[in-house]
Amino acid sequence: MVSMTSAVALLAIALTAGVQPSYASPQPQIQGTIVPRADAKPALGDVCDINKDRIVCADEKSMLICDRNEWVQFSNCTLGTVCRDGNCYYPESLSSGAPAATAPVTPAASAPPAAGSSNTKAPSSSLAQSQPPAPSGSAAASKPASSPGVAPPPTTAVTKLSSAQPSAAPSTSAGGGGGGNESGGGGGGDNFGITCDKFNKAVSAASSAISNSYPAPSSSQCNAFLKNMKSAGGIASSREAAMFLANILWESDGLRAKEEYDCQKLPDWCAQNYKTPEDVPGKTYWGRGYIQLTWHYNYIDASKGLYGDDRLANSPEQVAKDEDTAWAVSFWFWRDRVRSDPGVQAGNFGASINKINGGLECRGSAQDKAKKRYTMYKAVLPIFAPGETPKEAGCYN
Repeated sequence: MVSMTSAVALLAIALTAGVQPSYASPQPQIQGTIVPRADAKPALGDVCDINKDRIVCADEKSMLICDRNEWVQFSNCTLGTVCRDGNCYYPESLSSGAPAATAPVTPAASAPPAAGSSNTKAPSSSLAQSQPPAPSGSAAASKPASSPGVAPPPTTAVTKLSSAQPSAAPSTSAGGGGGGNESGGGGGGDNFGITCDKFNKAVSAASSAISNSYPAPSSSQCNAFLKNMKSAGGIASSREAAMFLANILWESDGLRAKEEYDCQKLPDWCAQNYKTPEDVPGKTYWGRGYIQLTWHYNYIDASKGLYGDDRLANSPEQVAKDEDTAWAVSFWFWRDRVRSDPGVQAGNFGASINKINGGLECRGSAQDKAKKRYTMYKAVLPIFAPGETPKEAGCYN
């Protein structure tokens, strides 16, 4: 799921230049949704029109956003930047005569706490997730392109994930590997030697690595991870398990957030900005689940892949409300959209970030967040796969 502040930073660049940001064909393009109002000078609490108004500058340092037809506090520009026409800019870009360069924004003090980045930003979304569907008829509307020469893994029907204590018997499910398999990282054995004790230590280590304070995971969370990472996620090594865990810890704010924080506080804004023509009337498709599944086309793909029907498109709120479903969509997204990438298979952690949120964190303005993901991965990897050397490549480098 894209954080609203990250979405502003990404889309503002395009709006300033008068073009839409685009991605390698046949990925769908982001549709412009942030509409700065140069002429508006509202104050906190003033009436606004959710169908016309989005984000404006309250003063040189702060922004307001229209929610429930009232202007509310949104974000502050970062130190050294100023707010102009609903965006943050570096002053030198405004005075040089060159096209203005947009700058990052930071959540306002009154904004809700958000997942990832030491709890200062909302959870980030997948590159596939962060883009609405392409026009009807395009293959990209239903599936992002697979990596060249790599066939996507088969979709496994999963009706209900198990949270029972993992069996001591070696798994024979899809993705289980033998010792010394090509994907590396301690293949073979029951769950590659990962236990709930190691899982808990990994969560704690990842939290400390980015100076956060994640709570200890519940036994049901650990059991769901261990029981289903092979069969539902296709995870084939302890190294890959570490990649998956580091990413979902970032996305879910340490397994605390199964729904985008900002959208719980600003549902009208999110409903407008995640809206596509394919949506079921009255339903919204912002980030939910431990991997923050976003956009209608991802909900429908996950639903058909997991259950063979469209139940998640009709009831997207179940992804946040039901623990089994929150895990199911996260494992599905990893198996269907991430793990087949050659870089991921080679153990390059950056490649997994690129598949999940490359538009913002690898090629956009949020590379600092990608680096924090990698910092978390470096803390998790030695616990899950002792002796493995972390590889940073595949995102911003």
